[in-house]
Amino acid sequence: MQWTAIVATALGAAIGVVSTLAADRARWRRELSERDRDALRTSYAQYVEALTQARDEITQTSRDPTLTAEERAENVRTVIGRHGVYARQHQLELTAPVKVVRLAINAANELAAYRDSVINGSTREDPACTEARRAYREARYRLMDAMRSTLERP
Repeated sequence: MQWTAIVATALGAAIGVVSTLAADRARWRRELSERDRDALRTSYAQYVEALTQARDEITQTSRDPTLTAEERAENVRTVIGRHGVYARQHQLELTAPVKVVRLAINAANELAAYRDSVINGSTREDPACTEARRAYREARYRLMDAMRSTLERP
């Protein structure tokens, strides 16, 4: 057997092994990236859900004509904590990009301002409550846009 045939066979085997390892590494990185994106998507969804549930309760309370101002205040005083907004925010702080975390904090602050307007006696129709609700909505839209952009595939 000629030595060139042996070298060619060994070189072909080495190329095959290297290309298989490279393909496996690329697949592993793609799967890891997809798992990370899924975990981030889940974290985002849980945070937005907590915001939405808290906002819904604040809105329902601000609309209820049977409640006194004191009863409305008592109903919404702990709404953010009850729906886990801050707990979900802390999860985001561990995994999300800094821009998303800042926008999440801003959305929670605007939600708290909306809650505070109801605590201070505003109902849904009052201008202070309307302005606080709109500010929260805008903050949530900015947050969700940033979340979507981080989930896009490169």
